[in-house]
Amino acid sequence: MARPRSFDRNQVLAAVERQFRRTGYSGTSLDDIAAVTRLGRGSLYAAFGDKHRLFLLTLEEYCDRKAAEAESMLTGSDELALQRLHAYLSGNARFAFDDLDGLGCMAGKFALEVGSSDPEAAELIGACFTRQRAAIEECLESARRHGDLDPASNPAELAAMLLALVRGIDVMAGARMAEKPMTAAVRQALAGLPVTRRGRRVVQQVLDGGAA
Repeated sequence: MARPRSFDRNQVLAAVERQFRRTGYSGTSLDDIAAVTRLGRGSLYAAFGDKHRLFLLTLEEYCDRKAAEAESMLTGSDELALQRLHAYLSGNARFAFDDLDGLGCMAGKFALEVGSSDPEAAELIGACFTRQRAAIEECLESARRHGDLDPASNPAELAAMLLALVRGIDVMAGARMAEKPMTAAVRQALAGLPVTRRGRRVVQQVLDGGAA
């Protein structure tokens, strides 16, 4: 008869995720993982496989979670599309600079560390960024349908630019760059969107902290 597991899978993977985010893939050993999970090597291998498999499991769960978070934050009525976009961009910037542990975005971190050498990790990270970009694009499409974004604008290109801004801010926050210029970049990105006259009023009210 199989022996029942005596640990919570989600808790274990959460601990492993934080360890990888803190010390990187190369800097994390199985002994480190055993220490933070309080599981022996044999138990880890039996339940999850080797270090690389554990890494991919935690990366996949992180990427799914963050992509779903973007989709949830950016989906809604056409009328409030620009407000949602501002909340998403400013929220990501706040997270980057308020993260006292300096863990940053796991997908962004490992795109730099292993993206060119680990095809499986690169596929997961690429899928995460694709979903995030698509969620931003749909939010921009929503603003365009409502008449807040210029009908001649290209939401796909704008979404790629905004995602690059979000991920770039995360990298700069990890390098301990000053927060003020980065949050100003978010404001500038929103203010610089090709909006209509009505959209301009909405953007200004949002940036001023009022209700549009």
